[in-house]
Amino acid sequence: MHLTGLDLLLWAAGLGVHLILLFVLLMRRRFRVFPIFTAFIVSNIGRTAALFFVQLRGTRTSYFYTYWSLIVLDVALQLAVVYEMYSLTFRPLGEWARDLRRPFEWLVAVSIALAAGMTWLAAPHARLWVQVVVIKGSFFSAACMSELFVGMLVLAVRSGLPLKTHVARISQGFGVYSIIDILIEAGHSYFGVGHNTQTYTMLSHLRMSAYLVCAAYWIVMLWRNAPEPRKLPESLRGELIQLQNVVNSDLERIRVRQ
Repeated sequence: MHLTGLDLLLWAAGLGVHLILLFVLLMRRRFRVFPIFTAFIVSNIGRTAALFFVQLRGTRTSYFYTYWSLIVLDVALQLAVVYEMYSLTFRPLGEWARDLRRPFEWLVAVSIALAAGMTWLAAPHARLWVQVVVIKGSFFSAACMSELFVGMLVLAVRSGLPLKTHVARISQGFGVYSIIDILIEAGHSYFGVGHNTQTYTMLSHLRMSAYLVCAAYWIVMLWRNAPEPRKLPESLRGELIQLQNVVNSDLERIRVRQ
């Protein structure tokens, strides 16, 4: 496959942005809070370098299998990032909130079912079965990720959780990119890959550009410190202390009776 100047520019920009983002994660010690997200960024750096090397030295067949092997890893890490974001948002103390665990399980099941259904219905125009597999696989991944991240943001808003934390910023970036990605993959499925691949290539460049903007957003947001949590008013703090004293007193009475 011949690489144009724009292809090389986007590949180089992707590698550079991921390296900067990794530097921010390490320099600002964010990797301690987001180990899976950090692993996702490291895997993207390795994937970019590996695919570029195979593109220059390998064959079309070797590039295809390398690409899809790494895509499987990428999707698995994205799912792991989804779990990490949900976990940090909805179970910060190690236990799921009772009123959120069930909606989360339903969201995962419905997202996978809807993504699988839409992928099955898609009928992209292509000359080779391999092209159909590529388009449908990308469409399923984009659909699943968009539903999971958008669903997470909806649950966070409904629960009244803060939207300016680092967790929220990462999720917002993924959410916006996932929505753009599903639209682009829908375009891939609609236009297909016939004798003229100009539309397919243009949409791919648009997707890569959208991801670069998302990664740049992560760089800025993760470099900044998260806003300090709001302090409880003194009146409310006093009421909570009184309530805690009453609970401790009741527990002491129960122990004496036993």
